[in-house]
Amino acid sequence: MGDMNTSAILEPQGRSDFAAATRTSLIPGRHACVLAHRWAGLTIALFLIVAGVTGSVLPFEQELTFLSRSDVAYVHPSYRGARPLDGIAIAERVERSTGGVVSYVPLAVSAKRVDRMYVAARPGRPPLPFNMVWADPYTGAVKLTYTWGGLRDGRVNIVPFLFSLHYGLVAGAWGTWAFGISGLIWTIDCFVGFYLTLPSGGGTNRQRGTPRLLWAKRWGAAWKVRRHARGHRLNFDLHRASGLWLWPLLLVFAWSSVGLLLPSVEQPVMRAFGATVGYVPPAERRPLVRPRVGLRQAVTTGERALIRTGRHDGFTLLALETVSYDAGSGTYRLDARTTLDRGAAIGSTSVWVDARNGALLHLDRPFGRTWADAVRHLLVLLHFAEIIGLPYRIFVSVLGLAVAMLSATGVLIWTKKRSARVLSRGRRAGPVTSPR
Repeated sequence: MGDMNTSAILEPQGRSDFAAATRTSLIPGRHACVLAHRWAGLTIALFLIVAGVTGSVLPFEQELTFLSRSDVAYVHPSYRGARPLDGIAIAERVERSTGGVVSYVPLAVSAKRVDRMYVAARPGRPPLPFNMVWADPYTGAVKLTYTWGGLRDGRVNIVPFLFSLHYGLVAGAWGTWAFGISGLIWTIDCFVGFYLTLPSGGGTNRQRGTPRLLWAKRWGAAWKVRRHARGHRLNFDLHRASGLWLWPLLLVFAWSSVGLLLPSVEQPVMRAFGATVGYVPPAERRPLVRPRVGLRQAVTTGERALIRTGRHDGFTLLALETVSYDAGSGTYRLDARTTLDRGAAIGSTSVWVDARNGALLHLDRPFGRTWADAVRHLLVLLHFAEIIGLPYRIFVSVLGLAVAMLSATGVLIWTKKRSARVLSRGRRAGPVTSPR
């Protein structure tokens, strides 16, 4: 965010240091990078502050959402030994009681919490006054309905609203586009900012025989927050040092946000490195509203295919996660967690089943077929904190606050330097004489 030129390496502590920093900052290429870093940071500062603060909450989205309505969220069996219904049975009961359609059915049912399901109106019917249902896993009874992300439905929507705000969904397509552009600028600025932390000379600093050790020592100062720093110097050190220590993950979150919100840019770049296009079932001329193959049959077909393929390819089915139906292509998609997911919290091994005849159409492995596919999937897991477990989720929450801090300190640094420039110009202009 701030002007991380040579003065960013050794924050001026005397007039000689300041003069040297000023001279090196006038190098044309470096000066252009300073300007680019400054205006890129100012352009996306608000977006990063919003994304950072809201992102610090999202790793615990499920827990916090249930906690907001703990009076409804947690359930107990009606008798000792009772077992929850399976996901499909719960979805069928929800559909009967709401008159809607559950197109995305969770198959992993908790015995302690309600089952969350998205519900839509049936084709040709008027829209429902809600799109989210909490159902009792033992009876399928609807315990709560609301419109996801709408604050008018009370505290249950606080975290969903923060989710919408984090990805710009509150502003519709324009919001996601704006946040995607911000992610792209952030990605480029990560490299510019890193370059500006390096002492001038690119790592070999041959000025009058200065040894490499001095260059390393100068750059080492950029990684530290001085013990007695206050005010502007503290902001400067926090901005510079935090950016360096967190740089790899800042780049991960910057580029993965482009992939999530601006795929038209991310996909061609990743394909250039060898990423493949994920499976997209061909669309039907007319939506298949009434599939010939039922939901249970599709799940059974997909499960058998996973087991059979796993025996052949050396992986094991661990749990079925979700099943969804797409009328536009007439296909079911079954998502499962297998040993191919390598410790991820959610399953990303997927199979597609034809809703007309029950034929297996495709099996998609979570890490794809190339190293670029694996990198892309890993970036998504890191972005959503769906890997490594609780320690990483806590770290992502802290990282969100750090991103907001980096943007805020960058703005403060720019404000301070701008004030200094204005004051300097005023002094050069000389005293202003009174009209009298």
